[in-house]
Amino acid sequence: MTTQGSQAQAVLRSRNVIDGRLGFRLRTNWGYVSVVQGGGHICELNLNACLGVNPLWRPPWATIDPFKYTTAEYARRYGPPPDGRLLSGIAGHSLSFDHFGPPSSEETAAGLSTHGEAPGLKWDIQNQVQSPKPQLQYGLTLPEARIRFRRSLILDRVNPVIYCEEEAVNLTSYDRPISWNEHVTFGPPFLEAGTTWFDMPARRAKVCPASYSPRFSLQPDAEFTWPNAPTRDGKRVNLRTTPERRFGHYTAQLLSPELGIGFIAACNPRLKLLVVYAFRRADFPWVGNWEERYSRSAAPWQGKTFCRGLEFSTTPFSVPRRETIEQGPLFGEPTYRWLPAKSKAQVRFLILLFEVPETFRGVASVSVAKSKRKIDVIESGAGGRKLSVAADEFL
Repeated sequence: MTTQGSQAQAVLRSRNVIDGRLGFRLRTNWGYVSVVQGGGHICELNLNACLGVNPLWRPPWATIDPFKYTTAEYARRYGPPPDGRLLSGIAGHSLSFDHFGPPSSEETAAGLSTHGEAPGLKWDIQNQVQSPKPQLQYGLTLPEARIRFRRSLILDRVNPVIYCEEEAVNLTSYDRPISWNEHVTFGPPFLEAGTTWFDMPARRAKVCPASYSPRFSLQPDAEFTWPNAPTRDGKRVNLRTTPERRFGHYTAQLLSPELGIGFIAACNPRLKLLVVYAFRRADFPWVGNWEERYSRSAAPWQGKTFCRGLEFSTTPFSVPRRETIEQGPLFGEPTYRWLPAKSKAQVRFLILLFEVPETFRGVASVSVAKSKRKIDVIESGAGGRKLSVAADEFL
């Protein structure tokens, strides 16, 4: 690691964030956050009180910066287009933008990759601030979409709160239909079958088609009420935890329409670590629940991958853009948003880290008390405990 300036510097440039890749680490009294420039992924969340366990997924294969991917050199290792470039560099919390899912066959032939240009290019550092709160602003211009994208990360030095703001600017004279997806993926050791809890304030939900995975136990295309999904054998499975078997599936959840603030939460009580993302429901009405447990055998998965994503999004399903638009609303909710000509749009979200007791059993609700400048997290179940953390007015 290389540093510049005083020993008190909190934003540190690193030549080896993961797998020898260039990025930045933002340090505070409670821990740190790491990002890579290749793809812009938030790849590490570290809470010192929880033994430094990173809850975010790190692939079992050695990754590279995705902008270095070429079919000739890397297709056998990471897979061919359109997924290969994405998988060569994916880690932790990635961004799917400006579409969510694979490109069309014509777009693939033209060189586009799965989940848009953002996770496949190098993000430039635009600004960094050491004090009073560590800050990093980074982003890129998508050359094909002609959208300028920026992300700002601001860390509270004392409380384990990360403030994230993203901005997209349409550089063209055309209104653009886009998907904006925060692809948050958790992995071992934080992710444990039968132990880690996953929560969101959702009701209506739908299972993806059977073509998603060869090891698919849910009832394809079925509608259900979160978290109890129907299985092919006529039973129900609680999606708040992950079973100990080989499978892969995806379900789309609509967050309750009356909410002002939506959230996703993941908790490993054995490791005493809870992760909460809070955001404006108006920005992200959908959450995708993506599970992969040793079911994908092609490169780079090789039947050795265990990960689970909760992806808060404008869009319910990972499909080509044309299909997203043509399918129309789902459950009465739009499945994409517009970025008008020569305009900009902003979204904000918070990342909260908590040390919790081993008896903690998930999250029932998250509320922002603006007058008291704090966020309250209520535990699931009767008599659920309340966790509170000081936070600026942000959402």
